[in-house]
Amino acid sequence: MNSSFYFQYTLHGICEWAAAFAIAFWISQAWSQNPAPLLVQWVRSPLRPWPMVAFGIAPYVLSLLLQPLLIQLYTSGAGTSARMPISYFLSLIYGVLIGLASSCCAAPAAGQQEFRPGPPAIISAVLITASFLVGSFLRYQAAVHTLGGIATALTVLFVARAIIGGEAPPSTSAEPPPMPVQRALWPALVIGFLPAALILGAIPLGSSINFNGEAVKALLLIGCIVSVVCCFTASIMLFKRHTGGAIAGGILLLLLNGFIAFFFGCCAAITNSGFR
Repeated sequence: MNSSFYFQYTLHGICEWAAAFAIAFWISQAWSQNPAPLLVQWVRSPLRPWPMVAFGIAPYVLSLLLQPLLIQLYTSGAGTSARMPISYFLSLIYGVLIGLASSCCAAPAAGQQEFRPGPPAIISAVLITASFLVGSFLRYQAAVHTLGGIATALTVLFVARAIIGGEAPPSTSAEPPPMPVQRALWPALVIGFLPAALILGAIPLGSSINFNGEAVKALLLIGCIVSVVCCFTASIMLFKRHTGGAIAGGILLLLLNGFIAFFFGCCAAITNSGFR
């Protein structure tokens, strides 16, 4: 890959980030409207983790589905002149989807709170950069890039949601304050068991598809990094619940995911050393 490729990818990344920031800014302006636009209602909904997941994986799925059509178009003489406009148009579409996913991730817990476009912009930048790094490691192989990108995007979104996680504003009335409500348990469980799902999915994937050495090494490194992040994130989320069962579960997930990360790292090191 020459410098021209990285320059073009940087321009596409800036285009995606600009579209993502524009969506986040528009949502911040329409946040207090009543009735709000449909997209803003999705971001304000208590069920927004589901749109977050859908919008987060949509760019990779859409790219995989469009790739055969784009290859056929670009290899034909008629599609040569349309290559650049189509690529930047798709970057705008991907940026809009990334902006919606980041907005769902960073939205405050209560609709009365102010929505700030800054956190979604930061999350979008992380998602775009992670997509570039995953693509570079995997040499932009379509199916592998899609799987690695989806795993990385979901990890970034759930970790960011666990860190930001808006809380409802304190009550200013004379009534006694309500009992604190703990966050849902399922995000911690999803993050905690993601490394196990990765290793279970890697077994049939590795036996059915013949990857080259570089792709195997890149997938193992991604699995190791994702496992380390999930190891600490899920355990910290469980420890914050301050119950005996949650603390015990956090310790077990810490040990399990630590072992999985160690396994992925050792396999990557062995692959890099040339052992079979």
